[in-house]
Amino acid sequence: MMLDNIKALLGKGDVDGALKLVLSLKDRMLKMELLTYMIQELGEDYVEYPILLSESLATIASLAEDRDKVKALALLSYALASAGDEKKAEKFIKEALSVAKKIYYPIWKAEALAYVAYYLGLIGDTKSAFYYFNIALETLEKSNEVYSAVLPVMSLIADLSLEVGDSLETEEAIDFYSLSRQIYTSMKKFVSASQVEEKIHMVKEAFKEGSLAVKRALEKGDIDRAIAIVKYLSPEEKVAALLDISYWLFLHEREDLARTLLSDVFDIMLIKKIKPNDLELFVVAYKFIKIGLLDEALTVAGVIEDVDEASKILSEIALAYARFGNENKALSIAEAIQNEAIKKKLLKRLGGEDVGYE
Repeated sequence: MMLDNIKALLGKGDVDGALKLVLSLKDRMLKMELLTYMIQELGEDYVEYPILLSESLATIASLAEDRDKVKALALLSYALASAGDEKKAEKFIKEALSVAKKIYYPIWKAEALAYVAYYLGLIGDTKSAFYYFNIALETLEKSNEVYSAVLPVMSLIADLSLEVGDSLETEEAIDFYSLSRQIYTSMKKFVSASQVEEKIHMVKEAFKEGSLAVKRALEKGDIDRAIAIVKYLSPEEKVAALLDISYWLFLHEREDLARTLLSDVFDIMLIKKIKPNDLELFVVAYKFIKIGLLDEALTVAGVIEDVDEASKILSEIALAYARFGNENKALSIAEAIQNEAIKKKLLKRLGGEDVGYE
């Protein structure tokens, strides 16, 4: 509820109002979370409100437990990194690690190290994150505490490692998922372990098969899996996969979502100049023709570089427009075709009204 209020105020540009609300809070950890949220949202402009950093540091200093200070310092580091202030982010993550290492009680030390590892992972230092997750786990394993006391922190390490894995778009995600699965299995949380195992399989499939993995998921009707795989693909494969997903959405009567997605994909292709190969574009354009999405097919055809392939699909689009009675549009497309043989054949068919019946 409080976060929603802060979001609403920041959305209106009322930073002072948001600050006033946050500074009135008595719950110090909630106050810390909201201060760092504001830093992230303001980005580089956070420096215009020095009270954000000073209040964050004052809040950290007021925390009684060192493990809470570690979590707050690591959170502040992450927020500053998100805002582009890498120098300060590095300073505070080092301070968090220093405090964590001095904690004597092993369970609290392991918890603190787990949060350092978590925020290191979110910042992008995955090598250090994986290392400190393992150090946190070793700290627990070497302690003489009863299993019931160790269990919650073991679960925390597994959960945080899983979250880092979810945040990654590289094969490094497998390392964090594997650690999480290992811990869940040792705790006999077999359902959780099985779910993580599925994530590992998905990542491996994505890097091995690329956009083909998305096609396979769509063939099985698993749209959620198809979407989840997309983030692991190369930029070109990602565009191809999103085109396939938008086509699937059209077929399954989710037109609003399909058009929103397709609009984003067209922006990527036309503005950022990122696109799949011509063969994949040809296939997608032809699929759109088959379900009557002629304007969409025309846009896809427009980014095909090979003149002959572009001419072939443009010819099919022109014939489709003619079948729908839009002869002017068909002729306009025909005149733009660069392959003269295909253009001549198409104009002959259009003139003779032999446009086929699909």
